[in-house]
Order: sequence, then C-alpha cells, then structure tokens
Amino acid sequence: MYHWVDPDPGRNLREWGLVPEVFEAQMTALAERGYKVLSLREVLQVVRGERPASPGTVALTFDDGYRGLLQHVLPVLERFRFRATFALVSDRMGGTNTWDARHGDRPRALMGWDEAATLASRGMEIASHSRTHPFLTALSESEQEDEIRGSKEIIEDRLGVPVRFFCYPHGLLDSRCRRLVASSGYEGACSSRFGGNVPGTDPFLLRRSEITYSDGAWSFSFKARTGFSLREWARERVTELLPRLMPGPRGAAS
Repeated sequence: MYHWVDPDPGRNLREWGLVPEVFEAQMTALAERGYKVLSLREVLQVVRGERPASPGTVALTFDDGYRGLLQHVLPVLERFRFRATFALVSDRMGGTNTWDARHGDRPRALMGWDEAATLASRGMEIASHSRTHPFLTALSESEQEDEIRGSKEIIEDRLGVPVRFFCYPHGLLDSRCRRLVASSGYEGACSSRFGGNVPGTDPFLLRRSEITYSDGAWSFSFKARTGFSLREWARERVTELLPRLMPGPRGAAS
C-alpha cells in the first residue's frame, strides 16, 4: 500500500510518502528478484482458491489519487510492465487532500478526471476510496452508503470503467461498512491490516502492508515476502505461540 511518491515527502506525514528514487529502487528490486505482480482480481482468485497462493507474488495499490503518481510512478510501472490499482476519492478529484489538513503539511494535489482516464487507458485498475475520505465508522449507515456506493457510481460514470474494489479510508471499517461494500456491487475491498492474502481470506478485508518513508531495502524486502513489518510479524507470532505455551488443565503445554 502506497500513498504519495514525491520529491518532497512532507514533514508531519512523511511516513506515508516516498521519494521517487526509493520507489524506483523498490520496483527494480521486485523485478530483479523475479516477483510476479498480480492484479487485485488475481488476488481474489487466490483467496477464493481458484489460483495457487504462490510465493514471490505481490499486488500494488495507491490510495488517494495524487497527481504526482502520473509523473513519478506510472513510467516506472510501465517500464517493468507492472499493473497497479489506484483508489480515487471521487468528490475531491482535481482538488487536494483536505482530510489531512489538520496535520499541518502543505496540501497535495490530486489528479483530475482526465489524468485518471489516462491511468485507466494505460491498463491500470481504478478503485474507489469513498467520496470525501471520511472516518466511515463515525457516519450513519445512510451516510456510509452514500460514500461507498456513491463513489463507485460517480467514478464509473465519469471514466466509463468498472470499479470492482473499494479501499477503506484511514483503514477504518466496521461490520456496516463491510456489508455495504459487499452489497454495493464491489468484488472486494482493501483494508490496512498487515499480512498476506491466502485461500479463505475475506475478499472484503484484503490485507495490505503499508510501505513507508522509513522502509530501507531490508524492511521493504521483508514486507514483500511476509506482508508484515518486523514488529507486526513478531506480534503475530507471539499471538500464535501463547496458547501453546500456556499450561493446560494438568499443567502440560496445551
């Protein structure tokens, strides 16, 4: 999961951005190590058991729809013949990331409809990231539906392409959000939960690993292999091991 790729990654929100040379190095590493980049539709085939869950496969997603992605990301993807999914905030197209204004960084320009059409025409998948990028869990159910269903309808109407996937803004969701995404015609949805997507993964809770400004070559490689940051991976392993280490009814390991 990426957000912006820009020579100025910002100050307060720096962790959510990359400079172009680092992004290019990451894509070069994937190509040189023989990774296969899947579309989200191919990821769905994995979680449904229709496609083998092969090692050395990743999917690439970009949230928010920043204008700089066309300059700093699209040429790199095309050079390596990688497909990616770009999640757009339908009511903020051509504007800025107003939802981040409270953090104090400069506003970042979002692509307009013509630029989004360019992405679609060059083989990139277009997804929805809601209408206004709200905290969905704080909304009423009718407001959630307007953000979820409404954004899909707007993007499809403006671009003339199917919108099959939703990415939860701020990574926040509840049972209402998941149900509304499933009932609004989406095939799947991306969360912000770490981990890999294997057979049986909920298609409306697809896992993603956030790639941050702090990721060096080693940590990026670890995330590509495991779907986890080292800290999250260790936490997951401890959670798995604790039940085995706790004494059973007779003092034996259970």
